[in-house]
Amino acid sequence: MGACKEAYYNTVERDLKRAYRGEDGWKLERSSEVDGIAPDFLLKRGRPGSLELIAVNVRIAALIGSADVTRMRTAAESLLSKKAPVKKMLLVVPQDVEISAEMEGIDLFFLESYAVKSGEVIWSRSNLWTADGTPVLGSS
Repeated sequence: MGACKEAYYNTVERDLKRAYRGEDGWKLERSSEVDGIAPDFLLKRGRPGSLELIAVNVRIAALIGSADVTRMRTAAESLLSKKAPVKKMLLVVPQDVEISAEMEGIDLFFLESYAVKSGEVIWSRSNLWTADGTPVLGSS
């Protein structure tokens, strides 16, 4: 995994842990499978007699399309085939992302630190764009 992708994933882990707190019983696991079918992360919470499971995929891009939705649904179905029912599908994206696909059944989780500006994903907490909205740095 490249340094840039690793930085995104560290941010994803931080933001997910803030929203799904360990104090509330949530455990965040990064997928160890590299087959492209498994979700990027799993959020798990055990309760007496039940297990809540949230499949999480990450898409750091300016546009979310049907291929991203298909990948998310395939990941959830692969867990179901392993007898792990998914309560929710969560797609982690930058703020202001453009959605061009039907997202039924998939919730979006917006990262606090990344946004889309003029068709580029940028680090939103910095001053990486000019007054006219042009990114100072190109995408990595």
